[in-house]
Amino acid sequence: SNKARFIIKKLRGFRYDEEVETEVEHYLGASKSQSCNDSNDNSGGSSAKNPMLEMFQDKKVRLLVISTLVMQVASQFSGINAVFYYSGLFFDGVIENPLVGTTLMGAINVLATYVALLLMDKCGRRTLIMWSSAGMFVSCIVIVVSLNGYFSDMVALGAVASYVCFFEIGLGPIPWLIVAEMFEGKYVAPAMSISCQLNWACNFFVGLFFPYINKSLGAYSFGPFAIVLLLTFMFAWIYLPETQGTTPAELQAEMVKKNAGRSYHNMDIEGMTSHAPPSQDEWEQALAALEDEKVGLNISQSLSSNK
Repeated sequence: SNKARFIIKKLRGFRYDEEVETEVEHYLGASKSQSCNDSNDNSGGSSAKNPMLEMFQDKKVRLLVISTLVMQVASQFSGINAVFYYSGLFFDGVIENPLVGTTLMGAINVLATYVALLLMDKCGRRTLIMWSSAGMFVSCIVIVVSLNGYFSDMVALGAVASYVCFFEIGLGPIPWLIVAEMFEGKYVAPAMSISCQLNWACNFFVGLFFPYINKSLGAYSFGPFAIVLLLTFMFAWIYLPETQGTTPAELQAEMVKKNAGRSYHNMDIEGMTSHAPPSQDEWEQALAALEDEKVGLNISQSLSSNK
């Protein structure tokens, strides 16, 4: 519409209508290529699929969905919000005024965010997740040992500060960042939606049950979080793909290659691409090659008849 073109012209700072039309064509082309319609359906139907269902039905994307959801669960079950929600309870007996500890953790959280900004583009996403989970795991161990009286209270306070810092460089921002890097456009919105719901659900459970965990385990209340962090490190090391500097198509191909020969619930990972229907681009390339072949054949026939 003219209104949409006016908005594009204003946002982009274009001076000529030709520039606006070129941008409109880019939008339409991207929308067509990321369409949720099943253009390769053998039945020839044109009804739109639910992108959420399509995301889970696509075997190549399903592996990436699992990675995304695991990162969201790990982000919350690492126990970071147990520290922020119940910092007064945790710091009671560790330092004289628990509110000072709460304020200190908030300040460290802000400063660590700036550190994350500096590291985000210099290190890979997978590398930061591994460093984050490993650092938080060691911090949890130190916290448990300190609360059992082997180290001083100041060591416990330093371990909590380290715990918060390591969270902010990896498990804090990256589970949200990789969603846009893992999926093509039509899957980003549903993937972000389900990630957000799962994250807040896990957040709710941590906030609800940590007081009972703390009451039951006492000084070992960070033990379950340490186990989750260890499993997160192993998952990132073995399964999590590196998303920095890659496209969603390259990630899908990497996951298929990495898991070739494995079977998940009778699903052949290695063969799932070889039997897939050809894409629209493949059809167009094949038709173009066929047309070139016909042209070459006609030229050959013309040369033969002239002789």
